[in-house]
Amino acid sequence: MSFIKRYLVPKFNKLNISNKNFLKMDHKNCYDPENKKFWCKECVPGSIIKGWTSGNDDIDNFIKDTIYNVSNGDYDGDDYYPLFLEWVPFDRFEDMKQIGEGGFAKVYSATWIDGAAKYTKQDDGSWVKIRPKSIKVALKRLNESQNMSSDYLNELKIYWNLYICEYNYLHFYGMTKDPKTEEFMMITQFADKGNLRSILSSNFYNILWHDKIKYLYHSAIDLKNLHSLGFFHKDFHSGNILNTSLHTSECSNNDNSNVSYLSDFGLSGPSNKQKSDNKICGVLPYIAPEVLNGKPYTLSSDIYSFGVVMAELSSGKPPFHNRKHDINLALEICNGLRPAFGKGTPEIYKKLAHRCMNANPNQRPTANELYEILDYWTDDKVNEKYAKEVKAVFEEADGEIPNISTVYEKDPDAIYTSRVFTFKNLSKPINSSSITTLYLNEENNKEGQSSN
Repeated sequence: MSFIKRYLVPKFNKLNISNKNFLKMDHKNCYDPENKKFWCKECVPGSIIKGWTSGNDDIDNFIKDTIYNVSNGDYDGDDYYPLFLEWVPFDRFEDMKQIGEGGFAKVYSATWIDGAAKYTKQDDGSWVKIRPKSIKVALKRLNESQNMSSDYLNELKIYWNLYICEYNYLHFYGMTKDPKTEEFMMITQFADKGNLRSILSSNFYNILWHDKIKYLYHSAIDLKNLHSLGFFHKDFHSGNILNTSLHTSECSNNDNSNVSYLSDFGLSGPSNKQKSDNKICGVLPYIAPEVLNGKPYTLSSDIYSFGVVMAELSSGKPPFHNRKHDINLALEICNGLRPAFGKGTPEIYKKLAHRCMNANPNQRPTANELYEILDYWTDDKVNEKYAKEVKAVFEEADGEIPNISTVYEKDPDAIYTSRVFTFKNLSKPINSSSITTLYLNEENNKEGQSSN
């Protein structure tokens, strides 16, 4: 008999330690949602972690990290569920239909047979998955993502970080992979109202100024949160502002009751890191003049794009729809050309939009300032005299909406999907004299001409 069997095993048995008792732990303190704690690694349901792989270590680690480090939850009625990402087999989706295509991805609608996994905590500390429920989702196919690059992984992390921010973002459920192309696909909430560009095209005359401000307000929330995380968007335009219905009883009869979300972070990046190449990506009319001129992208470059969207909401037409999106347009934008506004647009609205589109990036408002202004404009509970005057101005402007013509002929070379541009020898950005006189002070104009 060996030494281990003769001496060590009997001594170990005398300690009266069983595997069951040894592994048994008290997990009562693991669940503390008020302090963003739901479970520890030992009490994570094994079915979430085990038995799957995406085939990509980075994706696997990213998904598992969201599971192990759950810090937020979501309400469904009176129940509160931990939020995390899932890996979902491709055959769990049906009725796939392509609904959109951008410069770097295709988007499909689909029915997710099982729906998002929801776990409830039991009295004994264990977690049980509730009965699955199918839901309609959007699948975003990331072009040529077979070998997941750091850029694609960056987009996934941005989506996730925004989703678990203080203000709920467009739901991000998990990842899947097309077995035929081996391209990865994001699983997100289906935006039943479409994007802002399509809404303006089909429903402009039913969108009052209060609704326009709401679109901007919700977008400003996401932009503020994105910037606070240390990222810029780099592709902010009306096609990347998605809208979903508000599923509440008080809003169910109002077709314009919806929430806007920013989407498509394929071009986003950390604000403290810049690529060294000279390529410019995006939709030309929304790209800030300093970026067209070869300067690094900054947080304020997103603000310029926000101002262009403000003009588009006012007119109902895509910016510079009647001309080629080429170097000549880029040159005119650098020389102060800005998109037109619709008839009857309030002056306070134009002034804010032109501040956003100032040629001097340092004179543009921050995302947080935009949020505060728009929050003030949308706050029906504010009883201050100025707030009432602002509300009256926008209500008066509602009367001009039927008089705005949204009929236009689009130039074949006016392209509203993201592309890569390379411009050289453009003039330094300036503000036009007319815009400066009406909306910007002379000092800002001088700074705009000399700061780039």
